[in-house]
Amino acid sequence: MDEVVISGMGIVSPIGCGERRFWDALCKGQAGASPVDCLDTTHLPRTIACQVREPIHVEGDMGRASRLAVAAARQAVAGAGLELNGPHGGPYRPDGGAHNPAAGTYNQASGAYNPDGGCRSLEIDSCRVSVVVGTTMGETEFIEERLFSPGNEWLSSNHVSRILGGRPGSIAANVRADLFGGTGGLPSAALAHKPQVTSDGTTMDLYGACAAGNMAIAVARRQLLTGRCDLALAGGADGFSRLAFLGFMRLRVMASRICRPFDAERDGLLVGEGAAMFVLERESQARARGAPVRAYVAGCGMTCETSHPTRPDPDGDGLIRATRAALAEARLQPRDIDYVCAHGTGTPQNDAIEAIVLEQCFPEGVSFSSIKALTGHTMGAAAALEAACCVLILEHQTLIPTWHLEKLLQPCSLDAIQGRVRPARVRCVLNNAAGFGGYDSSIVLTAA
Repeated sequence: MDEVVISGMGIVSPIGCGERRFWDALCKGQAGASPVDCLDTTHLPRTIACQVREPIHVEGDMGRASRLAVAAARQAVAGAGLELNGPHGGPYRPDGGAHNPAAGTYNQASGAYNPDGGCRSLEIDSCRVSVVVGTTMGETEFIEERLFSPGNEWLSSNHVSRILGGRPGSIAANVRADLFGGTGGLPSAALAHKPQVTSDGTTMDLYGACAAGNMAIAVARRQLLTGRCDLALAGGADGFSRLAFLGFMRLRVMASRICRPFDAERDGLLVGEGAAMFVLERESQARARGAPVRAYVAGCGMTCETSHPTRPDPDGDGLIRATRAALAEARLQPRDIDYVCAHGTGTPQNDAIEAIVLEQCFPEGVSFSSIKALTGHTMGAAAALEAACCVLILEHQTLIPTWHLEKLLQPCSLDAIQGRVRPARVRCVLNNAAGFGGYDSSIVLTAA
């Protein structure tokens, strides 16, 4: 079987934009937590979140989630050495900034463009490309700007018309428009909640709560394997949402200042924002054009459960089934996994349940950690950012700890990495994600 590989990757996160900044922060334990700057928190019990502070250089009539996704997609396209037929034409800067048609392709190893091309560019008809973006909240700011406007101004007829015209919920369409041309919004109210489908690809916002990033990668992989498209852009994105911030605060699952996944003293998550996008293609195509093969997407598992609207099954049933399904599709045994990137939100119940899942699914000594201690919970982007971390772990052969973890929540036979980064032989990793509504997803990535 012609396997699916990752040939390009883009990262926009609260701890850094671009692979170098992101990886450096992960290794040094630099958290993205800071006081919220887009909401008056004077009278609120929680005031800290993880927002993207770096400029992302994306303009246009689109929401925050779309701008983050576009910035990440530009990085991914540059890293994959793709030549697009859209309005910009040439490669983008790897930091997600404005395009630079004269720059040549981006050399992932050196962190700079190769003026001589680096790999053979691939001209791709946009109809043969699938764009799948996982998200939790979608584009909320078009609603929030009215809900939080001075004087309690409500929705005007023009605003309602704009919403019905498809502007919210069009993250993937905005990514496609930026890279390939065309209009960013969906064509009509009738299509506003449906993926745009051609005979050769899909443009889809995939609403899978906090498991959405993994789900997008899984959907894109399946489309490549079935010949639905020749190339896919897939990942996750969510902008900072005031509704999510206030909602999680009302649920009393937000940390006061520091997120401590799997720690006995953990007191909740920190709401974040971000995006990670990947260029996926069949290995034969990537090899033929000399593209970088970053990792293999070896297996995926997606499940749903009905235990509770906001918390997992107490026995971890859904995530256990997703984990085992991903392993089965990858034709791997639990003992083959060198590292698990855990969902690890820092909330009391979720972490305790996930610890049960890890014990049920993996043998003694398998390493695991959570990066949400630094990035916060970036909603639909979370699993995608964690997948990016997994790719970098495979490439650097270095394991990232759960920063802020001092005392493990309960005895565990697995290896809870803490304190510092650790060199290790890493060939196979598994990325877990779980979300409200019973969504669970796992993907297995293997070294190139």
